[in-house]
Amino acid sequence: MNIKKIIIIVFLIIIVISGLYIFKQIKYSKRANVKVPVLLYHNFVTTVPESDPDNFNYINTPQSFEENIKTLLKNGYTIISIKELADCDQGKMQLPSKPIILTLDDGYYSNYEYIYPILKKYNAKASIFIITNKIGQEIDGIKYLSWEQCLEMQNSGLVEIFSHSKKHVFYNKLPVRELRDYVKESYILIEEHLGKQDLKVNVRDTPFRSHA
Repeated sequence: MNIKKIIIIVFLIIIVISGLYIFKQIKYSKRANVKVPVLLYHNFVTTVPESDPDNFNYINTPQSFEENIKTLLKNGYTIISIKELADCDQGKMQLPSKPIILTLDDGYYSNYEYIYPILKKYNAKASIFIITNKIGQEIDGIKYLSWEQCLEMQNSGLVEIFSHSKKHVFYNKLPVRELRDYVKESYILIEEHLGKQDLKVNVRDTPFRSHA
């Protein structure tokens, strides 16, 4: 092969590699311009009490949740999972123009009793962050999810189960090592009961998630 042909081949390879790089950068640029709202829910009740010590920040009704879903879908939102968001970030799939994520904290039984049927009805996805030492418990009259219910929801493909740590504590008041151990121990339990988790996420109530 003569020098001229070698130069042409090298030049074409450079063009192809450059094109792929530019294409990838454009995809990431477009994705970076799309904001992803995250709605945060906690427990659900069918009868709202007249007063609440937490100013109604941690309870909602199934009827209100379903209205939220209907409104989002009517206005063109696509409800995506956290795993799908991670895939978009890695360039494995395209982020929709109006994505939104639904999260539920603490792992209340009401998530299974009331919300899971609504998710199935609308084929909507949600992520539940469980406190592992409350699984299967009833505390002060409030029931929490069982591992069997978590597994059923996870196997449906509509619900992701993540860690809200081992205990329900204020993260900013814990030493980093203790917090890390709590999260690690919670995921050991999650994987023991629900199988290996390719994506491990741990969050607390932070400004990036809006109470619904």
